[in-house]
Amino acid sequence: MKITYYNRLIILFALGWLFAQDEVSTAPVFSDYQISSEKFFTDANGNIKMFVNVWGHVNGPGLHEVYEGIDLATLMSLVGGPKAGANLKTVRLYREVPEENGDLVYTINLDSFFQSGDRSEFIKVKPNDTIVIPQKFSNYILSQVGTLNTFLSMMNIYLQIQRSN
Repeated sequence: MKITYYNRLIILFALGWLFAQDEVSTAPVFSDYQISSEKFFTDANGNIKMFVNVWGHVNGPGLHEVYEGIDLATLMSLVGGPKAGANLKTVRLYREVPEENGDLVYTINLDSFFQSGDRSEFIKVKPNDTIVIPQKFSNYILSQVGTLNTFLSMMNIYLQIQRSN
């Protein structure tokens, strides 16, 4: 039986297909948190940009597209500044990936910046950082006074109705 050129080609293709199926599959490795695959990108003009999350007691919270190298003062301006009652002494910055020294969370006193204008305590903002500006507890209580007032008014009406019966 003579093996022709086409038969050799078919046998070679079949063997290649057979051995190609013997792949070693590895399960993906995930850390405790999902890391975004996108760090930096460029706009139409070639400017380097990144995304930063700003949460909490600011006028424009959310995901913001910012220029690489932005500082915290400029970022606060971009989000519309802090709302009245923001606790600027305990602003927290959460890194997506820990620094070389292992730090993942920083506490920043923006109140000292607003009083003196000194930017020396600022931490460099990196891609996918999350900045949280908390609300003062006293401001939270005062913002809930309307709810308490409504509840007490309803209790007063209820007691007046019970009293008249």
